[in-house]
Amino acid sequence: MVSNVCLCCFLLLVLVSKHRCNAECKEKVKPAFFVTLKDYQNLYTNTVVKFTRVKTNTGYGYRSRTGIFVAPMAGLYEFNASFMTYSGISLELNLIKNDEFIVRGHAPSTRASTGTLNVILRLQICDEVYLRHPRDFGSIYGDDYSMFSGHML
Repeated sequence: MVSNVCLCCFLLLVLVSKHRCNAECKEKVKPAFFVTLKDYQNLYTNTVVKFTRVKTNTGYGYRSRTGIFVAPMAGLYEFNASFMTYSGISLELNLIKNDEFIVRGHAPSTRASTGTLNVILRLQICDEVYLRHPRDFGSIYGDDYSMFSGHML
């Protein structure tokens, strides 16, 4: 998933620098995002879940077009996901950091079952974090029942 890192980092740093606190701020604004899924999605092997409703995106790290969070600052981050199955098939989502598996969440095969995952990670600037479906097929429910969030601690 890591692609065009140099260009990505440059553009991200330019964007973040334009939105930094003014001199009156006592501390830097810490990156945080909270996104939900508008419509259900069918997922196939290695599909990245693209959460389409961006509720919060402080620091502009979450990209709804790709479903990937790109760390605008180095530091310790917490990520959480809650998701609901759409079909009667179990749903597994893996949290990935720079193409490396970190942790998985699972929802059983009963329709409208839920799964969660939570993790704390140390990130460097431009590290990528996202949710990926590892199985052949699955469906994730929308209508804001499925969500993904992260913030710098």
